[in-house]
Amino acid sequence: MYNRRVIHRLIFVVATSVTLTACEVQPLTPTPAATTPQPPARVAVVTFTPDPTEACAPPCGVRLLPTETPTLAASPTLVILPRPTESVPRVAVVEPVAPPAPTAVPPVALAPPPAADVASAEQYTIDLINAQRAARGATPLARDETLMGIARARVADMVTRGYTGHNDPATGEALGRALMRAAGYTSTYLGENWYGAISAPPGIVEIAMNWFMTDLPHARNILNPNYAVVGVGIAFNGRQWLLVQDFAGQ
Repeated sequence: MYNRRVIHRLIFVVATSVTLTACEVQPLTPTPAATTPQPPARVAVVTFTPDPTEACAPPCGVRLLPTETPTLAASPTLVILPRPTESVPRVAVVEPVAPPAPTAVPPVALAPPPAADVASAEQYTIDLINAQRAARGATPLARDETLMGIARARVADMVTRGYTGHNDPATGEALGRALMRAAGYTSTYLGENWYGAISAPPGIVEIAMNWFMTDLPHARNILNPNYAVVGVGIAFNGRQWLLVQDFAGQ
């Protein structure tokens, strides 16, 4: 027989409600099909006493009333630490380092006045150019002092920066044409010849002119009827003499 004087203390694990009956027994371990991850449960400790006004044979029909407000204990925060044997992966990020851009050295804009023998060789070059033109019925080219300054700047730039050729070694730009455009020559017809030899003036002039006249592009510059003015520059770079001819139309 059920003794109503006995006070039963029951501990229930509840999620949202504390209203239970003694007959509502839930399995502690759900079946595998019903197993789903659940948030940590909250635990309530509840004290119940039987209802003295209700007669019922145990165990069913027993209605339990709470004697105090249940208190819910907060679940502790779960912190998962790596096992001592686990190594923490480390990712090394290496930022690519761009190589420094080459410093472009500006071309020489002005050249010092040439020595007397060099100045004479420059004029000698112009005389030989006009002799070749006259032999083919072309009008002579006038000496242009602006073009003389450009041609002298071109050979001085080759000496200063240690290169030879028509193009800037840093940018690839055709320097003779660029300098003539910058100086205000707007003609469509612009040209340049250059040559290097170990012979000092006036030998460099004769060697250069003989080679120019055997090479079609250079010979065309010397004989081009669309050109009207010319400038010549000569300089020594320590190894050879350099000669530049710059042509422009009017």
